[in-house]
Amino acid sequence: MADSKLAEWATEVLAPLDAWAYQCHAASLKLVWEGEPLGARRVARGGCKGVGGQHSWVVLGDDCYDDRAVIIDPTLWSYDESVQGVWVGTYRDGLHVPHGKGYIWDWGRPNPATGSVIELTPSKPFSQAARGFLDLLGPLDHEGWRLLAHAPVEGWPAGEILAAIENTPGLAGRVPIDILGMTTDLNPKGLYLPTEAEAA
Repeated sequence: MADSKLAEWATEVLAPLDAWAYQCHAASLKLVWEGEPLGARRVARGGCKGVGGQHSWVVLGDDCYDDRAVIIDPTLWSYDESVQGVWVGTYRDGLHVPHGKGYIWDWGRPNPATGSVIELTPSKPFSQAARGFLDLLGPLDHEGWRLLAHAPVEGWPAGEILAAIENTPGLAGRVPIDILGMTTDLNPKGLYLPTEAEAA
């Protein structure tokens, strides 16, 4: 769907648009609830030029970190007077940066365990990619998993492993809510996907 058509659709869903000023997350979630057939599947959250604090927008598709993904920002106009109406573009426009953006291979790795090793308890078996990554990582203790939960999410099977961290007794709540909402299907507090909340 062309950018102008997406902007028109979003404007119709949110009419009157002025009522959503500065309500970036609520407006984005409304579009996700209404727009899954169009591919408006996830709310993303992070930083945006022209916005003084955290900001939310919609990503078409499932990858909140894909530079090519179309994004819809329904409220940027209320923060930045140079924007007229609903903004549609991609990360390549250089405005939006989701929390967790970056490659783990540039970040490094958690230190090896010095405390009690904690084995993850995934709710479903790990993929081969996740098992391979965990083998490279080696055993981790509580601090190691906490650090990994705050690592950049690109370049590794973050969604699988972060969901397993959240599912593991003693580790739940260590993954930042925005990262959990953008990388997994858990939909914490019902704030990221067009489904019921699955995680607190």
